[in-house]
Amino acid sequence: MEKSGERATPKDAAALTREPGRPGKPGEGAGAPGKSASAPDGEGVFSARYRALTAGLVLSVTLVAFLWLGVATVLPRTAEELGGLGLFGWAFTAFMLANLFGTVVAGQGADRAGPIRPYLQMFALFVIGCLVAAVADNWYVFLVGRTLQGAGVGGVLALAYLIVGRAYPDALRSRMLALVASAWTLPALLGPAVAGAIAEASNWRVVFLVLVPLVPLGVLLTLPGLRTLGPPEGPAPDRRRIPLTLLLVAGAGALLAGLEERNVVIMVPLVVAGAAVALPVLRTLLPPGTLTVRRGMPAGMIVRGLVSTAYYGAESFFPLSMAQVLGLNTLESGLALSAGALTWVSGAWIQAKLDARGGGKGRHTRVVVGFFLLLAGDALIAVAIGTALHSIALAVLGWALAGFGMGLVYPAVTTIVLSLAPKGQEGAASSNLQLSETLSVAVMTGVGTAAGAYGAAHGWARHASLGVVFTITAVAALLGIGAGLRTAVRKS
Repeated sequence: MEKSGERATPKDAAALTREPGRPGKPGEGAGAPGKSASAPDGEGVFSARYRALTAGLVLSVTLVAFLWLGVATVLPRTAEELGGLGLFGWAFTAFMLANLFGTVVAGQGADRAGPIRPYLQMFALFVIGCLVAAVADNWYVFLVGRTLQGAGVGGVLALAYLIVGRAYPDALRSRMLALVASAWTLPALLGPAVAGAIAEASNWRVVFLVLVPLVPLGVLLTLPGLRTLGPPEGPAPDRRRIPLTLLLVAGAGALLAGLEERNVVIMVPLVVAGAAVALPVLRTLLPPGTLTVRRGMPAGMIVRGLVSTAYYGAESFFPLSMAQVLGLNTLESGLALSAGALTWVSGAWIQAKLDARGGGKGRHTRVVVGFFLLLAGDALIAVAIGTALHSIALAVLGWALAGFGMGLVYPAVTTIVLSLAPKGQEGAASSNLQLSETLSVAVMTGVGTAAGAYGAAHGWARHASLGVVFTITAVAALLGIGAGLRTAVRKS
């Protein structure tokens, strides 16, 4: 939410490390050319050599993580004020589609000439997007800001994990990955509540402005370390990925716009055209066998998409449901949203400890268990929101279960896929993981918005339309159980 494309969103610190026991030379992988696999005695990620870069990367990730996780709390109020409730899901859809494109552009730029220029460009998009959103006087201008934010966030996160791989020796890389991943913790736990408190005390626009003054500090800390990193050795990046990704974004956007169109004469051509463009491109970009859930790495790609649909799809509409159906204010909705973040952190750390203790064994089992928890959590939310029960406690409990399941599945499946990637192609594998994730979330938020529009057109109560959304995310978790079973590779 990408590295050389991987978004490595919250907390999968082990996701980019080599699976224990996998053959490989010391220091092999993403390290900078010629960099020693081990660090000198006493040298750590906060030693004089790495201190500024470490602080800069952690601050960079914290800033974009706050925007990613915190603003969901204020979006219902924003949509209501700017007349965007009918297109509410596009606040997430536009962000995610742009995130995907920013990830690919940043990764390609870093692979061609080093990370400095794309790093500055992505943070510039981030800042401009925040400013546009803060001054927007209608929903369409606000969506332009969200699009720019998405591109900037995707690029910054992609570069952060790419820089860790190139700038730090193998002995420090795992520690730095854990530290960068932990930078999601405070935004995840406090971001929704802090954003809600700011909106209650002042205005939702301030939420998009508070981050801007901190950007120069993160950039100034990071730049000196980036100057030592040139383009990596190896084959030139595939230039087709940028135009193909742009084509995919256009096709997905047309499909989602069609789903929300009430006029059948317009809807059908848009959906057909969007699918006709997106599916062949998707088949080209993803590994062979992905769309048929072939056992092994292709199944892992599908799992990443399904777990993102089940969790992020629900997250997109959870604050809206808490506000419009259960009557919570912005701060209370933020606190409720933080429950899932807290359990995600817990699940991710448990997964990491079990992974280290078992040398990678049991990952497939934890993927399946995590999907069962996601299924239970989304189902509870669907009941709490979509029926006459209207239970705040049940909704929060469901969200907490979903978060714990996400914490188990997300880092486990990421590590599985990267461990199965051909030698030297881990970057492409992580980029494809992000492609699956981002597209899935964009489609789910678009479908959720379409469900709301359909319900409004047919006189449904608001809670019924939202109940359908959480039912769809629960179905995604159910499908994830089957796909998770196929991530295990049979020994010949």
